[in-house]
Amino acid sequence: MKKIFMICLVASFLLVGCNRGPSQEPTEKSTNDPATTESSTRHSEDSSSNTQTSAASSFDRSSSQSSTVETTSSSTTSSTKQPEVDSVSAEEFGGYATFYFSGMNVPDSININTNTNEVTFNADTSQEAVYNLSMQDGPVKTVRVFSANTNEIRTVRVSTTLSIGVQISGATNTNNQSGNLYLFHNKHGGLSLATPNYAGNVSEDQMDVMLEVLQ
Repeated sequence: MKKIFMICLVASFLLVGCNRGPSQEPTEKSTNDPATTESSTRHSEDSSSNTQTSAASSFDRSSSQSSTVETTSSSTTSSTKQPEVDSVSAEEFGGYATFYFSGMNVPDSININTNTNEVTFNADTSQEAVYNLSMQDGPVKTVRVFSANTNEIRTVRVSTTLSIGVQISGATNTNNQSGNLYLFHNKHGGLSLATPNYAGNVSEDQMDVMLEVLQ
């Protein structure tokens, strides 16, 4: 009887073990899996890095384009800028300078004295005449002159004007007050004086051409 009971008990245990079967594996990985979390984090960092790189690249291109525009603008401004004309200062010639003519029907010389504000035509001759003088810088203008020594006509830019006033003393010669005089720097680095063409005898299209006189 005991043997039968023991056999039944063992059989019962065996049946229970067979019914339980193998344990089921989870079908999905946990969202807290370390490998998954690390992969997600790395992907996020890579995306952030790519965004920052793209932004830096865009900024560099923008800076480069801005620099190119500024350089082009500067070059354009430089190329269109008009050349400046140096004004003549009385200190350059100590306030006293004499310019000599050559030719017929023109003064012998013109002496400029900014210390006394006087201009003298034909100094130390019987035709000497002294006038009040004012010297000032004005707007730049272009004048045509018969070049000294060659008589070729050229255009010069002038801004220093000598205005002749009333006569103080000496011989009377109305040609002496026929227009303004202009001081300018010539290509040799010296000073030239542009005067009216006292001699005349030119064609109508040259009536505006002045005389260049040197010291």
